[in-house]
Amino acid sequence: MLYDLTILSLLPNTLGAVLPLLPQTYKSFSSTGQTIGCFSCEFGVLNRFAFLTTYENAEAIAEDRARRLQSEDPYGIAPYLGGVDSRAFSPLFFAKPVVPGSYGPFYEFRTYTVAPGGLPETAEAWSKVMDRRNEMSPLLTIMGSLEGAPLRMVHIWPYHSIEDRVKARGQASKEGIWPPPGGSHKLTSLQSELFLATAFSDLK
Repeated sequence: MLYDLTILSLLPNTLGAVLPLLPQTYKSFSSTGQTIGCFSCEFGVLNRFAFLTTYENAEAIAEDRARRLQSEDPYGIAPYLGGVDSRAFSPLFFAKPVVPGSYGPFYEFRTYTVAPGGLPETAEAWSKVMDRRNEMSPLLTIMGSLEGAPLRMVHIWPYHSIEDRVKARGQASKEGIWPPPGGSHKLTSLQSELFLATAFSDLK
């Protein structure tokens, strides 16, 4: 199983026009995969929507992208679209498959860049603490990018509330498992953004 994470950025002052169109954008987002999540950015760079899609293989991703390249308006919001960032990912070896359900509505997207060749060492260190960390709050997925540079590692954490996030991260830090011991040596940058699941998303 592979994932595509696509971020659609809107032009300023177009959110009101786009919101009624997004359910159809979500419904028709992929022809060869299953789009399971749509999230709006609440804290971070605003007026952006993240779409998470699962695919069986790289060929299915390539077919979807080829279809979009041949369309003048693949997302149905061309007059309001300011930018598109799409990247394919593979889950790290200890990540569980993403199952649609109600885990949020808050989803923290943490995007780390990793030094060349550093992902295996990072993944190994993280795997040693994830069972305990998942007991505090469940990880939705963690994945490494398959294209582009620099290498990105994205991990997505759902929370019922901001207070739950603070509590879980505080407990993990107190127990000394977060950040994972030895798991930061190959990281070169860290970014965190908070997204909110849309009403029509399969991940809520």
